[in-house]
Amino acid sequence: MHPLIRTGILLFWLQGSVLVAQPTGMIFVPAGSYVPFVKGEKQQIRVNSFWMDEKQVTNAGFLEFVKSNPQWSRGQMKRLFADEDYLSHWNGDGADPVFDEDLDKPVVNMSWFAAKAYCEWAGKRLPTMHEWEYAATSLPVGESDSSSLHNIIANWYSRKGGELDTAGSVYKNQLGLWDMYGQVWEWVYDFNSIVSNDDSRNQEEAPEGLFCGSASLNANDASDYATFIRYAFRGSLKGNYTTRKLGFRCAKP
Repeated sequence: MHPLIRTGILLFWLQGSVLVAQPTGMIFVPAGSYVPFVKGEKQQIRVNSFWMDEKQVTNAGFLEFVKSNPQWSRGQMKRLFADEDYLSHWNGDGADPVFDEDLDKPVVNMSWFAAKAYCEWAGKRLPTMHEWEYAATSLPVGESDSSSLHNIIANWYSRKGGELDTAGSVYKNQLGLWDMYGQVWEWVYDFNSIVSNDDSRNQEEAPEGLFCGSASLNANDASDYATFIRYAFRGSLKGNYTTRKLGFRCAKP
């Protein structure tokens, strides 16, 4: 698939012999490869082309989903699908619970089950881990040195607390995606695909010691401390977990 013609606000792509319009609010990510973090995987991970949301899903976007699907509201949520902190930053459980100044910020305190349900309601899906990692390797606009991306990651991971900014306000990468780092952690579809227990059927097993002092022996880049943190964070999650810095964005093939 490759860009063909832009008319007005629509960008069309040629997929085989069919013209495909760019989905609203999504960015086309061309097929490519990236070097995986964990040794033992392939030297290069090949990722097919896909669409990805330009920005994280906001409070306003998720509120539309809740209004259409009240079973996913904070008041009606079953603990099987989200813990007690689900949407705890929202002001109440009513039909319009968010303060106006927060509507355009990324929605957080979000479980995997709720994020998945939103994506399906929107005709999309959560990105896979490989899709997310591949898209996140794109450098910031105007930069050609990978150290610029490393600085963004390092500065974000060193932040403690702080208010979220409006979605799409921290940095834009060269694919056109906003804030892959710098705002919130993001759910991926297969967040638990790398596990460190003995029962890893149908999963990629993390090498022993991945998240301890010997971890550098199991990583392709031992200096990539930020990715250690990201993989460890994913490995700590369960589908109903929520945190005040955990949100999501959608993808589609």
